Amino acid sequence: MAPKKVVAKVVAAKAASPEEKVPELKAATPVEKRKAEETPEEPAAKKEAKTEEEELEKDGAEDKRPALKVACGFNNVDCTLNVVPTLAGKVLMGLNEGGMQYLIAGARSNVGIKGGRYMYEVKIIEALNPTPKVPAAKQLVRLGFSTAGSPLVLGDADTGVYFDSDGGFAVGRQRKGTSQRFGRDQSVAVLLNLDAASPNANTVSLFCNGKRISKPQPLPESLHGKALFPHIAFRAVSLQVNMGPVPAKALPFSCRMVQGAATADAVVADAAVPKDGKYEVLVPVAFPDEGTFQWLDDFLEKNPTYVELSDRKLQDWAASSGLAKPRGGTNDKPAFAYGVPGMDDMSLRNMIASVAPIMPRNYVVMEVKSNLIAAERSILLKRFSKAHFKKVAHVVMGEPSKEHKKKVHSIILKAKQDKANTDWRLKKAEKERKKQLVKRQKELAELRKQAEEKRKQMVEEAKKKAEEAKKKAEAGDEKKEEAASVEVEAPAKVEEKKEEEPEEVDDLGEEPPTAELSAEEQKLWFQPKVGAGDLAPAVLSKAFASFTIPEKEEGFDAINYEWQQEAKSKEYLRKWVVETKLTSRIEDLQPSQYFKDKAAAWQKQFGEWQTKQRAFKAAAPKKKEEISDGAKDISSVADVSDIGGGEPLFAHFAPEDWALIQLRHELYLLQDAFQKDVNDPDRAGIPENHLAFYYNKYFKKGLNPKLFSLSTNLELFALLKDTVAIPADTQVLTSQLPAELESLGIFVKLTEENRRERQRRIDAGDETARLKFVTVPAAVIAPAKTVPAVVKGAGKGKGKGKW
Repeated sequence: MAPKKVVAKVVAAKAASPEEKVPELKAATPVEKRKAEETPEEPAAKKEAKTEEEELEKDGAEDKRPALKVACGFNNVDCTLNVVPTLAGKVLMGLNEGGMQYLIAGARSNVGIKGGRYMYEVKIIEALNPTPKVPAAKQLVRLGFSTAGSPLVLGDADTGVYFDSDGGFAVGRQRKGTSQRFGRDQSVAVLLNLDAASPNANTVSLFCNGKRISKPQPLPESLHGKALFPHIAFRAVSLQVNMGPVPAKALPFSCRMVQGAATADAVVADAAVPKDGKYEVLVPVAFPDEGTFQWLDDFLEKNPTYVELSDRKLQDWAASSGLAKPRGGTNDKPAFAYGVPGMDDMSLRNMIASVAPIMPRNYVVMEVKSNLIAAERSILLKRFSKAHFKKVAHVVMGEPSKEHKKKVHSIILKAKQDKANTDWRLKKAEKERKKQLVKRQKELAELRKQAEEKRKQMVEEAKKKAEEAKKKAEAGDEKKEEAASVEVEAPAKVEEKKEEEPEEVDDLGEEPPTAELSAEEQKLWFQPKVGAGDLAPAVLSKAFASFTIPEKEEGFDAINYEWQQEAKSKEYLRKWVVETKLTSRIEDLQPSQYFKDKAAAWQKQFGEWQTKQRAFKAAAPKKKEEISDGAKDISSVADVSDIGGGEPLFAHFAPEDWALIQLRHELYLLQDAFQKDVNDPDRAGIPENHLAFYYNKYFKKGLNPKLFSLSTNLELFALLKDTVAIPADTQVLTSQLPAELESLGIFVKLTEENRRERQRRIDAGDETARLKFVTVPAAVIAPAKTVPAVVKGAGKGKGKGKW
């Protein structure tokens, strides 16, 4: 009863409002009463219909044209790898394990519409609940149309339109809210109107349970005149699909479904089934950073039915599904750091490897490193061992085709032009900014000048008034009146002529400069390496020695050579491996027992020499000029520990000399042990740019020229040119001594000869010959400890670094 009272109060209040004019009520005439009694009351349903918006679509005319006979469904090539069509395409399910639950599934129908007005229905029959303690994948449904060959994830390109379950409508990536949401157990219909005679031509509409929930949305002009295929994208749900011919929920008007489309209005997509029933598994074999992915992109553009299996494609799929793309990694192995299980642990890759072989279609397996190694190719081929697969290797090596070079040059030129455009715009903006700044500064200066002039004028006027008042006071009223009657004309103000400043010449022009390729760029075969490239250096250094060209014996049905034939490709591979050996470092190289034995023997001898020097100086110190004549001929010394009278050849060694003799032996032993440990005739020695790496790997310490007051290794080697060198033609560490040494005393002789030469120059007044090391490590000049002999098999025994 309370609601009635409230209504009564509201009506009373409304009637009492003075602002509204209430029409005067008159008594009905007998004729009016009779008409009211004869007019039947309007049905409730009709009243309700009037309140609703009138339906924009009308009943379709009877169409007697032949109807489509092909069954509407989904071809394998037009479904993502996580789609499982069942019941002849009437139910779409998605894989939801191993990271697949985070990826949007997409399926495009095999029948497209190019004219008329048709619809299809979808119902969510299952909403999958996320696994506990695992980040949930958002449930999502997108229903729309797209062109043939467009991306399977709706929203990746402007080649498709769709309504989504959140009430939005999107053209490509541009989305706006236009409809109501829809959910589980609701029959949702998507209507495509391509009837040129209809006022709603080239539009799509959405209906839920037979009622319109979206106004007709216009198709972009880019899709006008093209055949559009029903396209469904979903995640974490299962869908029932009804292409017709009978709708589950009738619309407010008669309309045919896609399955009942007239043959003249329909297009049937090719199922891309090979004539021989064998799908290709294509394995590109190409060198890293030598046009590998560029060739693949060109191939896929020409052959859109092939599905790329690679980590970069999985990352693109994840990005299309709304996952932020992680940074890092290489082209071959990009970083997977999404913060969700199944993605980060690469379960997704394993899932794809399991699913792909059971879904017949053409594949391109892109693994830069693995495709170059026979053992890893063998594992790949075993996965695709079913009879309906044909394994084909495509060798992409050597000098590329003219078409590839032309494309590479166009990409490089475009990058240069884009940079030139950006630089030009920045310079133009900066110049305009400075121009406006100068203009503003001049305006402010002019305003300050005017303000100062006005201030001075006011001061002058105040002074004049004060003087006049003073004079009037002194001269009396009569003189004041006389003075006041005389008007003194103020001197006319001479306007200063402003010098017109010459307009600044714009040397940047109205258009950006045109970029051109340099002579060197025109010779390039491949794009310059960007970022980490195709392979990480550590991965490349471990694997490149195993790179081979595939053979039919491995299990390939065919081997195609894209750029150069077999003989030239194999020769190119051999040269490439040799050149790579000279520039790459061996990450997993470990010092051999040979090196450890030689290093231990040196440390023992080095300690004995230092002990001998200290004992000699303590017992009978001698001056340099008292050295016997025999010691003056260093090459004739038989025993460096006793050149006569118990005097060692190294008697006058300073800490700097001990540091140099230590470094002499270390670099000699480094190149000697490296050659034996690597045992590869293609590696001529240690490249200069990898010297610090190998020095640290063998001696567990850094090689730092700055300790010797020098800047580079080349300057350091100038002090040791009698022992090692880095020739300009090879740029590798080379020994100046025989491969087999008679004794370690050779290093004492070389160091003593070098010391005497420096001393002679210093005595002659050449101070540049004096060594000025920053510091000499204590391990070099401190009393040497007894170094036990290293017995093979007795353990690693880390030698104490002396320098």
